[in-house]
Amino acid sequence: MTWTLTRYVSRLFLGNLTAVVLGFVGLLQLLDLLNNTDRLFARHGDSLWVLVRYAMLRTPEVFGFVLPFSTLIATLLTLARLAQNSEILAAKAAGLSFYRILLCFLPAAALVAVVNFYVVDRATPMTQRVLIDWDAEADSLTDEPAADTSEGVWIRDGLALVRVSLVLNQGRELHDVTFFVRDEGGNLAKRITADVALYLEKGRWQLYDVETLVMERHAGGEFTRQATDVWEGTLRPGHYADIVAPPTSLTLEQLESFTQAEGEIGNRPDYYYETWLHKRYAVPVAVFIMVILAAPMAQTLRRNQRMAMGLAAGVGMGFLYFVTDGVCQALGETGAIPAAVAAWSPGLLFLSFGLAGLIRIEGY
Repeated sequence: MTWTLTRYVSRLFLGNLTAVVLGFVGLLQLLDLLNNTDRLFARHGDSLWVLVRYAMLRTPEVFGFVLPFSTLIATLLTLARLAQNSEILAAKAAGLSFYRILLCFLPAAALVAVVNFYVVDRATPMTQRVLIDWDAEADSLTDEPAADTSEGVWIRDGLALVRVSLVLNQGRELHDVTFFVRDEGGNLAKRITADVALYLEKGRWQLYDVETLVMERHAGGEFTRQATDVWEGTLRPGHYADIVAPPTSLTLEQLESFTQAEGEIGNRPDYYYETWLHKRYAVPVAVFIMVILAAPMAQTLRRNQRMAMGLAAGVGMGFLYFVTDGVCQALGETGAIPAAVAAWSPGLLFLSFGLAGLIRIEGY
């Protein structure tokens, strides 16, 4: 009977989840397009294909964003239907406790957790990189750099500091590049500015329209111009591509490399990347938390015969969870609290709320 009930509950749950996810993704995509249509047309041209491509590239990120909350609503709807049709009562009459009924959600929830992690850690970074390159290429053609790259990004290459305004072609083409070469004492020894830098091989970059300022101790500096030059460093195109990418476009392995680099590559503090690393590990857990959080609400629905009020309470708890999660993440990114605390404490807190409520209700 348990396996039969598991298949039945999984079918209801996945059906509700599919409908809720499609609804949320469609709504958010529509709002996103309405908000960005003018910018997209100005940057990429007036074409329906521009909107279609943008929507396709944004879909994985939107999907990963709404899936945990959709899981909460789908669980509430599934349990509410089971309670309304007295199927929970029938299962209890057959000797199954409500905890055993909740275990019937486990296979479907595990599948959703795996899908969620894959979308957040693989699909979203891939499409985000394509979207970043698409925008960067358009900015290079229109000479109107995006707001987030107009001030440039900084990265360390050995003893040198590098500033780049625009990164194209997965980091193989850099625009408006400045190298600040320092000596062993940390003093500025040379400044090299190039309009364009193209990657050759093994850390070597071909520079075009080069201006070089060589500092001379107690004698100012010597300024020279060259059509081309070569810069030999330690960084590869992937380093520049990663440095301009938002954390959502970094995979688990890339986040781990940033946290282990001890500030040598990332342009943000280590605790910023550590927070996102822990958040990435916590992605699958959020699905199970949503199931547990919905369970006591559904039990209250059945007993009080207040369907709408119980559903609203469940949705409110979900919103409160995501608000708390966002606040903790912001605190972790600024270093106000440890990264592990920022990533895991909201989930553990609301998991304890769900379990305490479930135990209290089932104890009556």
